[in-house]
Formats: sequence, C-alpha cells, structure tokens
Amino acid sequence: MTAFLLGLMFGLTITISIGPGSIALFQTSLVRGLSAGFVFATGMLISDLLLILLSYFGLSELLLKWDFKVMGIIAGIILIIIGGVTLFKSSPISWDSTKTNPLMGNWTMLLVKGFFLNIANPFSLIFWIGIVGFAARNWGLHSQNLFLFFLGVFVTAFSTDLLKCYLSELLSKVLTSKTIHWINKSMGLVFIGIGFFLIYKVQ
Repeated sequence: MTAFLLGLMFGLTITISIGPGSIALFQTSLVRGLSAGFVFATGMLISDLLLILLSYFGLSELLLKWDFKVMGIIAGIILIIIGGVTLFKSSPISWDSTKTNPLMGNWTMLLVKGFFLNIANPFSLIFWIGIVGFAARNWGLHSQNLFLFFLGVFVTAFSTDLLKCYLSELLSKVLTSKTIHWINKSMGLVFIGIGFFLIYKVQ
C-alpha cells in the first residue's frame, strides 16, 4: 500500500472523531451556511498543520511536559465562553440575512475560531504526535513518502469536512428558523459541558 493511500485511510480517523471542532463545524455550517463552514474548516486545517510542524521538529515533547494542563484549561475556558455566548445571545437568528451573506463580514473571526478551537485541545496535539511518530518510523523524517502520507491525510480530512458543511447546509433548508435557533442554543450547552469536562480531565 502506498504512503498516499495509507494517509487517506488515516484521514478517516479524523473525520469520524467527534470533538469540539467537529461540533462547531456542524453548528457554523447549519447556522451560517456553506461558505462560513469552509472558512471554519480552513482554520482547523491550519491548526493541524501547525501541530504537525511542532511534532515534526520535536517541540511537542516540550509542550507536553510544560503546558499540557494549561492547554486543557485554556481549551475548556474557550469552549465555555463560546458556549455561553451562543446560549445567552438574546437576538434570534436572522435566517434570511444569514443566507444572503453567509460570512456576514466575520470570515476572519470564523478562521480564528476554527484555528483556536482545534489547537487549544491538548488531545489534538497527542493525536498528531502519534501520527508523526508512526510516519517517521515507517519512512523517516526526510522521505518523500512522509509528504505523500500527510497529503493523503489532509485530502481525506479536509474533503470530508467540506462534505459535512454541505450536508449541514442541506439540513438547514428543511428546518425552520426557530428550530435552527434552538439547535444553536443546544450547541451552546454542549460546548459548556465539554469545556467543564475538559478542565476536569486535565486536573
């Protein structure tokens, strides 16, 4: 099996994982549309690339020894804040205006949100350390196969993220504004719960 095909298979492990980033991607695509979901997914992709670089250059070991607990607490706080804002935001969703301009002028915030939700999760770093270690043992750190492997990983992960965005937008077309509004509120509760759970787990 080629390194690229193996990377495609490993990418599936990312797509089936249910974490804060995946939940937020669904919420963003459902409420703001496909374009907003694409921007959010791009932020997650950039953070994954950075985590791979940290693992590749050996900085991950230092980060794990020094900052694992802090990173978990920061990630939990970020999730609680996002969940609180989502839950207690007083104004209902203006569905027509959202669909007319899905990004609503906030594409930078969506990119940053996707980036930090993913990179602040310490389990993302652990995951990529394992993946980089596996690839390095099989092909070495300076092999073309290493590049092909991670290319396959990201082709699968990013393309399926876009598919999730598309399916979420299709779902939004069969739901009423009121239903989407309450789904959004429910996502706020989910974020708060995950945030407190994450803080508890790193103690």
